Amino acid sequence: MLLALGLAALGLIVGPLLGIVIDRAVERETLAPVLRCPECATDLGPPIPLQRWFGACPTDPAHARWRYPATDLLTAATFFLAGWRFETSFQLIPYLVAFAALVVLIIIDFETHLLPNIITYPLMAAIAFAVLVMSGPNNFQDGLWPALIGGAVFGGFLLVAFIAYPPGLGLGDVKLAPSLGMLLGWLTAVSLDAIRLPLYAMLIGMVSGALYGLTARTLFHRRSEEDQQAILKKQRSDWIPGEVAMGPFLILGTLVMIAVTTPAVLS
Repeated sequence: MLLALGLAALGLIVGPLLGIVIDRAVERETLAPVLRCPECATDLGPPIPLQRWFGACPTDPAHARWRYPATDLLTAATFFLAGWRFETSFQLIPYLVAFAALVVLIIIDFETHLLPNIITYPLMAAIAFAVLVMSGPNNFQDGLWPALIGGAVFGGFLLVAFIAYPPGLGLGDVKLAPSLGMLLGWLTAVSLDAIRLPLYAMLIGMVSGALYGLTARTLFHRRSEEDQQAILKKQRSDWIPGEVAMGPFLILGTLVMIAVTTPAVLS
């Protein structure tokens, strides 16, 4: 538990650094040591932990600031999960790196409905590398195939869903799916579990996404017509009804299944 709490504190430090990646990943801009206002892209200063939670935008103090607290808290929560679930096993570092990338993807997808290739492809390669290179030397050879099976199941299912009904999913979700499947499959040495875990994660993700979309539409239509027009005019997609970004909910389902599954290497 102490390790998990320590990693949660580390997440609050890493979170602002991930905020820089979020600021610049979509536009493929060079990383710079300052955060930006999510509304107007004004520089907000260096990524000091917690500072951006309360500081006002120098251009317009009314601009929303939810992105940075959300990034920091999500990073802390996922790092806590990694420390609690994997303790000091060899899997801890790969999952910490993967969770950091997933936090970036959650925020970007909520804001833009995009899952940038510049993050999804390296994430997939890094997880596959960890699975293939670290399993054998750490006497977890039985976990190698389940990891690959999990990636194939998660990726294959979403690929079929995308082909069958393209408006229901984005291609970015399909590209993200193998990474999520490998993270789940690497928890077990049983091939059947490597199939079951991704299916449960997808079910949780799709149900939670549907509930989110229904709630957002209900709240939106309860607003006055003037408020509705003002929200739509902002062209922001974090909760506006319409196409729901599924990436964050697929990641949520994956994190839930990781939380409730004891890694085989520790069991």
